[in-house]
Amino acid sequence: MNRLASLIREPLFHFLLMGAALFLIFGLKPGPETESSSRIVVDAGEVKQLAAQFKRTWMRPPTERELEGLVESFVRDEVYYREALALGLDKDDRVVRQRMRQKLEFIFEDLTAETPTDEQLAAYLDEHADDYGIGPRVSFQQVYLNPDDRQDLEGDARKLLAILEKGAEPMEAGDPSLLPFDLSLASASEIARTFGGEFAEEMSRLEPGDWLGPVYSGLGAHVVRVTAREEGRLPELAEVRPVVERDWLTQRRNELRELAYSRLRQGYEVVVEFPDSAPGIGGDNKAASTEPGTQASNQASR
Repeated sequence: MNRLASLIREPLFHFLLMGAALFLIFGLKPGPETESSSRIVVDAGEVKQLAAQFKRTWMRPPTERELEGLVESFVRDEVYYREALALGLDKDDRVVRQRMRQKLEFIFEDLTAETPTDEQLAAYLDEHADDYGIGPRVSFQQVYLNPDDRQDLEGDARKLLAILEKGAEPMEAGDPSLLPFDLSLASASEIARTFGGEFAEEMSRLEPGDWLGPVYSGLGAHVVRVTAREEGRLPELAEVRPVVERDWLTQRRNELRELAYSRLRQGYEVVVEFPDSAPGIGGDNKAASTEPGTQASNQASR
């Protein structure tokens, strides 16, 4: 069982699975020259889907005549689509090419959908610790001194410290303001939003203890007392699992999509002919192979 589980997680297994699925999808689909190319079947499932789409849009089921119109519109789309393909209108159309690429990539993603294990997510969390780390947090109290009402902030701060040490009520000791008297386990960014970056940086260096000051902000001076401090840490997986799982799945899909493309790419010989006027290409450039399966050349050198 362990070997089977390990095999299922291998990228090569996913690629083989995608290859088998694509073989079935495209191998069983009739080509444009088969007898069924002129036959359009709108089955009961398709009719139900058309009715359901109508109901989601208009908040009511369609009438019989409206449903007939929906079916006819579907048939019209199919007729035009097949005729456009027969005329080759999908060729050399960048929008169509991009849409087909997106649909194929969506197929790859569906075929490679998997649920990560706790071990995989824990390993991903460790590898990307900087993205999920919780920074230091500080709880503190502050008493504000308004520079507009005071001529000697340094001296007034010393006087304020003296009366606070004697047991004065902090909330009544300073100048009135709309600033919060205390913050509980606030991050540096939260402190900076209220008091400014310089104040937040100073608070990050203080340890719990007595009243200190003055500490300056863009609003004036403050006498502060740190009451608690938590150092930065890497959270447990349970705390951030939804975010980690989302990011893991995104990275995994990208990896498997690139793997699928690289395997498909190996089946093509790509020749690139650069014109003389291409940016960064000089007239004396020689033909060069930029990657396996690719030939890059300059027309002037041929």
